[in-house]
Amino acid sequence: MNNFNLLGLRSITYTIDIEKISKIEYQQRVEKDLLYIKQKFTDEKVFLRTLRLNTLKISPKERLDQHVFLNKIKILNEFSTKIGIRWFNVSFDLLNQDEKNVINIGKLGYEIIKRYSNSFINFIVGDGENVNPFAALTASKTILDISKLSFNGYDNFRVGVSLNPSNNTPFFPFSYAEKDLNFSLAVEITERFIDCIKSNTKSISDLDQLKTIIFNDLSPFVVFLDKISNEISNEIDVNYGGQDLSLAPFPEDEISVVEILHLLGVDDIGSNGTLFFTSYLTGIIKSLTIQNNAKSAGFNGVMYSLLEDHLMCKSNNKKLLSIDKIIGYSTLCGCGLDMVPVAGNLLVEELASIVLDIASTASKLKKPLGFRVLPIPNKLTNEFTEFDMDFLTNTRVMDLKQLSISNALFDSTNIKLK
Repeated sequence: MNNFNLLGLRSITYTIDIEKISKIEYQQRVEKDLLYIKQKFTDEKVFLRTLRLNTLKISPKERLDQHVFLNKIKILNEFSTKIGIRWFNVSFDLLNQDEKNVINIGKLGYEIIKRYSNSFINFIVGDGENVNPFAALTASKTILDISKLSFNGYDNFRVGVSLNPSNNTPFFPFSYAEKDLNFSLAVEITERFIDCIKSNTKSISDLDQLKTIIFNDLSPFVVFLDKISNEISNEIDVNYGGQDLSLAPFPEDEISVVEILHLLGVDDIGSNGTLFFTSYLTGIIKSLTIQNNAKSAGFNGVMYSLLEDHLMCKSNNKKLLSIDKIIGYSTLCGCGLDMVPVAGNLLVEELASIVLDIASTASKLKKPLGFRVLPIPNKLTNEFTEFDMDFLTNTRVMDLKQLSISNALFDSTNIKLK
């Protein structure tokens, strides 16, 4: 029997075309595919947490009719409920859109989040070569509006802004794919990483040896997933997008990425040496797909997702972290600025300016990055969040500089970054 203890799939993300969702034949095809994919992994004894639906990016050439589009979302929601899918993600491409379209899409995103508690939204405002400052401002305004839907700002957990998104990204809300009937894997390796290091403490002083040990331990699972996925692709004619091996926290089981830093000898995230070990871990993750000729997708990095990582929250409570530090780590880690609580009284330009900072980083480094912050209503810097969810940890509201780019720049709808 395969020794895949502490390994599994956080999600299988399946991408659909929302323009086809009202067709019964299409729904039947999607349901049949998902049942087949789930059964295939179940038969192979691969642990799976969730199946998720993602839409092809929506890039309208003319203004979307809000009533018509929201009706499609209603059908998608009903279909998801019917087949037992908890979450679905809607990707909007705000690049190359005029101001009226961008504003309209921002309003649609707000309505989707407001009406459907199982929805996620992904606003794409940069592609690596270009960024739309007006879209960054509009997405930021939508985030602030959404923060007022609840007393604790929880709903922005379901809203992301993507900069230079990577094809076939399975992690919500930054999911992105360019093909219909396409699936990709968000792979859970963090707990196995931790166990592997704990079992080889004598190798911590020899990082090359430890890298080899971890690589050899996880490689069979990576190869195995690729084999199953390629078989599925051939058997039912769907596209296999690849696997994202990002080290990600899982709060319900208190699985922390920061624990890996502790085991490697870093006093805490935010300490000197954090960047070094972030680079070291990212190198191992990249090698797992490259050296095994496995198909990669998405981020494939180290995810410092604040509100989802209880040990990272402890560090933030001790004021060891800042938004600038986390953005700095994004040059080497997986997802960018993710799940960060900020004061609810900030200006929209302050959020949009951070989006542009991350957009330039994503462009310069040719890597995907995301932006997901949670403005907390009636909370100021250093006050504590008040979430009552088992998959979020309460922590201090992080400080913003309250300085930003001049509002005039945000009148632009396209700026070349290269």
